[in-house]
This record gives sequence, structure tokens and C-alpha cells, in this order.
Amino acid sequence: MRTNIDLDEALVKKAMEISGISTKKAVVNMILGEYIRKNNQKNILKYRGKKIWEGNLEQMRESR
Repeated sequence: MRTNIDLDEALVKKAMEISGISTKKAVVNMILGEYIRKNNQKNILKYRGKKIWEGNLEQMRESR
């Protein structure tokens, strides 16, 4: 997909410096991926304290 957007050049440049990525397209794709990954992590928190896993952790650790 091709989309034309105006980006803050200073932010793009800083993101490229930090990441070591050399193209704007690649850095924008990386940032979008990170945004999605972090959002998915946040969604996992809704399961905190809920019993969704069944198993024996001690038994699993012994078999290592």
C-alpha cells in the first residue's frame, strides 16, 4: 500500500538514529510494528489474576 503523509522530520531523523535504520519507510514500519506489539502486551494485562492456564509449574521445571 502506498500512502503519502507529512511526518515530523526531526522525529523521523531521531528514530532513524536510535534504531540504525537507514530509510524512512523501514523506520515507520518498525515503529508501527512496535506500537502494535506494545498494545498487544497491554491487552494481556486484562488476564492478570484470572485463571486461564492449567498445569503444574513445578512439574514443568523438574523436567528441564
